[in-house]
Parts: sequence; structure tokens; C-alpha cells
Amino acid sequence: MKNLQTIILFLLATLLNNEVASAQQYILKGKVVNKDKLPVEFVYASLLKNDTLLVSQVVTDSSGVVLFKVDKGEFRLLIEQFGTEYFNEGLALNKNLDLGEITIDESVALEGITITARKKLIEQKVDRMVYNVEKSIASQGMSGLDALRTTPLVRVQNESISIVGKGGVSIMVNDRMLNLSGSELTNYLQSLRSDDIARIEVINTPPSKYEAQGNSGIINIILKRNPNLGWSGSVTGSYQRNHYNGMRLGGVVNYQSSVISSSLRLRQHDRSYLMDGTIDLIGENNGIYTTETRKDRARGIGLNYSLDVKLSPKSNLGLIYDFGKAKYNIDADGKSIYKSASSIIDSVFINPSFQRWNTPAHTLNLFYDLKIDSLGKKLNLTANYFGNVSDRLNEFHTINNQNQNNSIAQNNSTMDYNIYSVQADLSLPYNWVSIETGVKYTRLDNNSDVSYFDFIDKEKVINLANSNIFDYREHNYAAYISTQKDFNDQWSAKAGIRYEYTSLNGKSPTQLTGVVSDKYGKIFPTAYLSYKPNERNSLSLNYSKRIGRPGFQSLNPFRWYKNEYIYYTGNPFLLPTFNDNLELNYSLDGTLNVGLYHQFSKNNTSSIAKLENGIVENKIENGFDKNTTGISIGFYKTLFNRWEMSINSDGSYTKTTPSIADLEPLDIYSLYYSMHNTISLNNQKTYNLLVNFWHQLPFTYSNMYLKDQADFSIGFKAALLEKRLNISAVVNDVFRTLKNDGYTYNNGYRYQFYNYNDHRRLTVSLSYTFGSNKVKGVNKRIQFEDKNRIN
Repeated sequence: MKNLQTIILFLLATLLNNEVASAQQYILKGKVVNKDKLPVEFVYASLLKNDTLLVSQVVTDSSGVVLFKVDKGEFRLLIEQFGTEYFNEGLALNKNLDLGEITIDESVALEGITITARKKLIEQKVDRMVYNVEKSIASQGMSGLDALRTTPLVRVQNESISIVGKGGVSIMVNDRMLNLSGSELTNYLQSLRSDDIARIEVINTPPSKYEAQGNSGIINIILKRNPNLGWSGSVTGSYQRNHYNGMRLGGVVNYQSSVISSSLRLRQHDRSYLMDGTIDLIGENNGIYTTETRKDRARGIGLNYSLDVKLSPKSNLGLIYDFGKAKYNIDADGKSIYKSASSIIDSVFINPSFQRWNTPAHTLNLFYDLKIDSLGKKLNLTANYFGNVSDRLNEFHTINNQNQNNSIAQNNSTMDYNIYSVQADLSLPYNWVSIETGVKYTRLDNNSDVSYFDFIDKEKVINLANSNIFDYREHNYAAYISTQKDFNDQWSAKAGIRYEYTSLNGKSPTQLTGVVSDKYGKIFPTAYLSYKPNERNSLSLNYSKRIGRPGFQSLNPFRWYKNEYIYYTGNPFLLPTFNDNLELNYSLDGTLNVGLYHQFSKNNTSSIAKLENGIVENKIENGFDKNTTGISIGFYKTLFNRWEMSINSDGSYTKTTPSIADLEPLDIYSLYYSMHNTISLNNQKTYNLLVNFWHQLPFTYSNMYLKDQADFSIGFKAALLEKRLNISAVVNDVFRTLKNDGYTYNNGYRYQFYNYNDHRRLTVSLSYTFGSNKVKGVNKRIQFEDKNRIN
């Protein structure tokens, strides 16, 4: 082992020495001035390799001087101030180069040639699609969530965010995973201002740097850089009306000095929904027909604090802490009708119930960044912690109309999640290739205690048969390496490989069948090839392999009762799902984007409903494989300098192949299309009309068939007081067409459902910015994807 280590160290030293010896460094300099030829401070000058990889970056001082010392090679120089791009040009450095004066104006002159600075609204990079929010009229003066609604390939439906053609999505802000879900995620995104967002990156096939977990893509929200010193902040509020009144409140305070950057975000929400629907389980000889009307109330508060301290010109140390506490109150009235084959009613059960959930969560990220040299080599060290103790109570009454018997039961659960991870990432840009490599370790702990009580003579008596304790431990070890090569102005490639080894153990002292133990290691490759024949056209081909590990609750064998006769249970023997993704994308001038894709997933999970002795069991099983082939088209255009439109469509063919006898295959063609319109009502573009529509023809979700869905919304927004005050009013689901209506076949039964979740609503929002609107928040980049497995 020592000999092997010596050989590796010798080879690394030789490689670095050869690189240093062969690299001839040159000086690139210039001076940024305004139209009056005066130097300009706080201008960002970035030197990029392969158009996206940051090699070095400087901020001008009172002299306005830009100075780089870099190796020979081809680079791109980007000069920005306050989110506005003034210079973007490719440079070949084979000698010292003095650009002279670079004027901050709509155009700059360089060696007698005028270069007009213009960034496309849509850009296709080698591994992602980039939506430049700051160039869009539609995305100004809104929240971060509203900016996502206007982003190509992104679909926002209530509190569900997804990429078209994908089952879900992970959200990052500046490469930092948010680790929030549901209303907490929505409330956080509402606290972001679209005016602080530079761009939104849609990553359909995530590179090997990111976790292989999940078949969903990644949305990366990049905030504008922070060149100004001082204080800034904003307050936001919104009123929502559906069947009930609801509200959201938020506030942000940012501080920036030469050493410290910090941001404090506060959030609160209180919203309610009226939900009604039916669930029917129909067999050849019998059936159960269930209706339910309920009120869901979601309340929560949250705090997010970021601190970044500059220890030296080459190193930073900081932390990010997030606390969220959500409470859910659910009050429901249900009825279940049992029928025989001749449709004769055997019995009727009335099921009033209430649920009370309390879910506090803590997330802590610690990071240390070190710039190794001026060429862009850097080391990032990160430690993450997530803790969540979820307490849930479900009390239900069952009234038998046949004999008027009334029984009461209570199902309580405490689930203690803890996730710890440490990782190291190393970036090594060279002239001949750019390398990224890193390692990560993650530990996941889940302790669940589920208790079931019967009320006998008004006394709670525990039912041990329906109670359970489950302890789960999982260790994940990962290592990756990725390389990117820019062959010339037309061809570039990126490839990576990630290895993940998983060791898990779950045990239930109350159930012998609840013991599970496994160890496995898998390799996950990614590959990207990009071709740009000219400035107007680009073509890219991507491949990735990913894994979908079961969520904690899906593995937990406890029973969660909806009422005395219907319960849901996990499965400790679930296998992970594996996914292969292949995509071919074409972009024309940033206005037309066409993508062809194919996805194959193996060992998909489904909830299987079974009826035995009058009891309905819903259990998670690995049930089917799935093939999906599709084409997505996006068109983006501004007409008459007032009307910004975005048209997206996705057509797909999906075929599911069951691996167990309980399921039946599905074979369906589907089409999704949408149109978002923002029409400016005045020349200053401070008053805008919003008209949005989308329609989804029948499609598959898991192994279920869902009927068509649609949503038409209309609204108005205004920017006042020099755009410090933004007001909007939007009505969603005007025609009440956004519903879930579908079916599947389980174990010889047709499982059909319908529900409408109070989507038609009026939302009035206000936001006000105070302090210097040029001071942005902390934009530290951290990955922490593991929390997404909590379900």
C-alpha cells in the first residue's frame, strides 16, 4: 500500500511539475471607464474557459484597472456591472495583451471594431439550458416562484415544481440545494425577488458532480453578484383567496462589507384549502366507494441566515442555517360504502377524522473555500446537517349505519430524521482540459415510533398489533471525476463518472418481517457533446445514469391508518430504481429550442391496493419498468417590443411493463402545451398584463392513468416608486379545470380516484425594496441533496 501511495504521489507531482514548466503565463489588462473617460469602480471582470468555467475574476477599484495573469490559451472575457453585461468576447492569449480603455456603454470599441453587448434570453450550454431572467420582461417585479413559472421547460402547478418530461425536480440557489419541500419551499421561493436573479439554469441530465439520487432534473437559480457595500432589504406580502383567506409574509436584510457578507430571511405563511374527492376500489365480486371532503390548513414560520467571511484574498469561511416549523391541520368528513357484485349495499361507514402534524426542521451548512492559484484551481470543503422530528396525530371515528356502532381510534407517529454529510470538491482548470473531482460521505438515521390506540370506555388502550418501531441506518460513500474539453469554437465535450457505495440496515423489534440489510456499489456515467456551427445554432447530445433510492417512509413497514378499514404501509425490502436518460437538444438563436429524449427506468415503485376481509391495504412495491420517448419544443419571442410570449410543448409516448402480477401494463401517447404572455401597457414597461394557459392531455403518473388537466390564469402587475414597490394580482384556474381524475388496476381491482384541491384562487402580492438595491444577498454555493429522500 505504501508503494502504491508513493507511485501515485510521484505521478501527481510529475504531472503538476510538467504543467507548470510547460505553461507560459501572459498579462491581460484593460481599464474600465465611463463615457466621460473616468474610471469605474465595482465592475466585475471574469475570465472564463469553455464559456462557463470561471478561471479568474477581479473587481475594479477606483482606478478601474482589470489585470489577469494566466496561461496561454483561449478564454472569454466577461465584464458586468449591477447585472448588466457590457463586454463578452473570446480572446486567444499567446502574448501579453492590453485592451486599453473599455467604455461602459451599450457598445464598446476594441481595436477599431464595435462590439454590441447582447446576451440571449435562452442559451444552450454543454450540460444545461440557461434562461437569463434579467433579459425577460415577464420575470421582472415578481417573486422567485413566479420567475420559475415563466422559465422554459419548467412547470409550476400549485406547490409542485417539475421539469417538462421529468417526474420531479431539485431546487438549488447558486449550486446550494435548498432542502425544502412543499409549502416551505414555496414560501422560500416567494421571498426571493426576480430582480435579484441573474439566470435560471435547467439541468435535465445532472453532471457527475451532483448526487446520482433521483431521476428528476435540477433547477439552479443564480443570484446577481454583490458588488456594493452597505445595507439592503425587502419586505413581501401576499393575500390569497380561494374558499378561505390565506397569506404569506417575508422579509430579507442583506449586509455587505469588504470582509463580511450576510443575509437574513424571515418567512411565514398561513393558508387553507377545501378539498373534495372520491376513491373507489372496484372488483369483480365487491367494491368500496369512498368520498371525502376536508379542510387543509398549512401554517409555518421560517428563518434562513447566511454568513460569508473573507479570511484572506484566497479563502472564505462561512455558514448557512435554516429553520422551518410547519403545522398542518386536516379536518375531514368521509363516507365508505361497501357493495357486493349485485351492487347491493352491504354496509355504510361514516368516517369523521382530524389530523395534526408538527414538523420542525433544522439545516446547517458549514463551508471553507480556498483558491489555490490565479488560474482558477480551488478547493471547497463542506459539512452538512439536517434534523427533523415530525410528530403526527390522526384520530378517526367510524360510525356503522347498519348497527349505529361508533368506534374511535388514534394513530400517532414520531419520526426522527438526521442526516450528516461531509464532502470535498477540487477544481483543476488546465489549458488542455478542465477537471473536477471530489468525494462525499453521508449518514442517514431514521427512528420511527408509530402507536395505534383504541378508545374503550373513553380510555386509550394501545393496540400492539397495529403499532411499530422502526430504526433505519444508511451510509453512502461517493467519489467522482469529471472532465471538460473545448476543442475549438464549435466542438466541446464533457464526461464524468461517479461511484456510489451504499450500506443500509433497518430493523423493527416489533415485526420480524421488518428487518432489512443490504450493501451495493454502482457506477453512474455522464457524457455531453456540444456542437455550435455558428452563433445562431447549437446542438448537444447528453447521457446520464441515475438511481432512485426509496424514501424513508416507503421503507418503514408501519401502518398509517386513514380510518379503521383503510391503511398505508411501507416496504423495507424495496429495491432502488435505476434510470437511463438520453437527450438530443437543438437551439436556434435562443428563440427556438427542440429536444428529443428517451428515458428507461427499472424497478419503479407503485402503491398496490388490496382488499382482504373488508380491510384495504395500500403497500409500496417494486412493480414495473417504464420506457418514455418524447419531443419537447419551446419558442420564445418579443413582439412589437411590448409582448413577450413563451410557447412550450412536450409530446411523449410511455409504455409500462409490470414485473408483478398485481399490475396491468399502460400504453399511452400524451401531449402537454402551454403559452405564457406578458404584455406591457406603457412605454416604461412598468404596467403589464399577464395571460397564461396550459393543457395536459391524458398522461401517466407512476403506473396510473390520469385524464387531461388544464389551467387558465390572468393577472396584472405594476412597478412603482422607481421599481421599489411591485404589486401584482393574479387569478389562477379560472375555469376550475385543474383536477386529478384517473385510475389504475391493482390485484384484479380497478382503483379509480377523483379530487379537486381548491386551485381556483385570487392572489394579491406586494413587495417593497429598501436600502441600496444594488446590494444583493449572500450567494454561497453548497450541495446537500440527501434531504430530498424524506417523504
